[in-house]
Amino acid sequence: MPVRLSRRHVLALGAAGAGGAAAVRFAAFPGGRSGALPAKAVAAGGAPAANPLAEPRTLAAHLLRRAGFSYSTADLDSAAAMPYGDLVDRVVSTPPEPMTMPAQLGQYQAVVVAWYAHMATTAAQFPERMTLFWHGLLTSDYRKAAGLPLVAQQNALYRQKGVTDFRALLSAVTIDPLMMRYLDLDVSTAKAPNENYSRELMELFTLGVGHFTENDVREGARALSGLRLAFVDPSGAVTALPKRPKVKNPMEQQQYYQRISMMVEQGYRFAGRLNPRLHDNGTKTYLGRTGNLGPDDVVDIILAQEACAPFVATKALEYFATPNPSKELVASVASAFRSSGYDIKAMMRAIFTSADFKAAANYRSLVRSPVDYMVSTMRVLARPELARQCAQAGQYMDQVLYDMPTVGGWPVNAGWVSSGSLLSRINFAGMVARSSAALPDPATAVADQLDGIVGADTAAVFNASRTTADKWFAVLASPEFQLK
Repeated sequence: MPVRLSRRHVLALGAAGAGGAAAVRFAAFPGGRSGALPAKAVAAGGAPAANPLAEPRTLAAHLLRRAGFSYSTADLDSAAAMPYGDLVDRVVSTPPEPMTMPAQLGQYQAVVVAWYAHMATTAAQFPERMTLFWHGLLTSDYRKAAGLPLVAQQNALYRQKGVTDFRALLSAVTIDPLMMRYLDLDVSTAKAPNENYSRELMELFTLGVGHFTENDVREGARALSGLRLAFVDPSGAVTALPKRPKVKNPMEQQQYYQRISMMVEQGYRFAGRLNPRLHDNGTKTYLGRTGNLGPDDVVDIILAQEACAPFVATKALEYFATPNPSKELVASVASAFRSSGYDIKAMMRAIFTSADFKAAANYRSLVRSPVDYMVSTMRVLARPELARQCAQAGQYMDQVLYDMPTVGGWPVNAGWVSSGSLLSRINFAGMVARSSAALPDPATAVADQLDGIVGADTAAVFNASRTTADKWFAVLASPEFQLK
């Protein structure tokens, strides 16, 4: 690109994430906000002079960026005109929209591309954001799908259950075929109980370290033993899979997976079922409760633990609100979550209406993940056809959907700040700006997407740009656009 970002501009992302971004608010944009930004800032300093979130329009944009990805000017105008509490209710009550699945449901890469395209186009952004959140917390890996449409099925599960209640979600996840394969529940028996899911369920998904013992891991594994994958018809009755080719002929293998995909489109699916012959029916003592416990009991006992609601609330707060939630904030959100019967909407409503969410210290306090960044870019430019490039670019930004670095998932916020991944974002911004034939007004993007508040380096780069593509590169590569 003709315009080069200064080293100071690039490094500003880290400072901004720590609350140290120098900010400049520009005057109102005359003439429909078109053209260059005003050369002279009307307010400047280590931070905006007043809390930007005290302004209804900026607060609405703040919510829409956190609860979704981005928005149009019309969306923002509509949101800003509503009382904030009503806006939060509207956002969290948004029902999910079904995703258009690829023809080959067993091809993991095709499912990921379809998900990127859906995130870039759906009007139901909040359920999609929740789907991404749960994917990062209740992790799985595409490799265990082994060509079966298990990635697509789990993706749909998180979309359907991710905005309902945590018990329903956790129960469904426990018998989700991809999860069962990922953490070896599908090979666990009474004689040889596998402890992988039992451990991660408590340590990484619901309670955290220090809130269970090794004996709880063993007893939980016994209670979860005997789960097996089944192929069921639209009525839920177990049926036989198509006969798999004996000879490893690529064409026959392809036809086999195509037939399964067609059956899934007709309502067939994979499901976890408890096989009584393989389940340990003995007495177990798990997290203080004794009895002949099974998978449903495991979920209920976990939800009864004092540590569960604060653990999930902390994860949600770090993802949606603040990188360092206070004990008081966690306790408040956790209380709302638990008292609601683990209603996910109630938890999110408590987060979005909290004083901390609207505090000046949490304005642009979060760093967009690579997926968030690329989806937001597609949406602001109205270019969902970039979904395939996004899926490919994820590997250079260190976030590949359904390919976690560990069962603990991805980092959040400052964990995304590194020279390599940031350079990949800048390269992505350059590619997008150069390849877009018709670009929206970049000054409007500064006003709406960045609230008209940018650092001095971003202002200098933007105003030095001579073409619309260069100005968009300055916006998309700016520290401000990496933050939310």
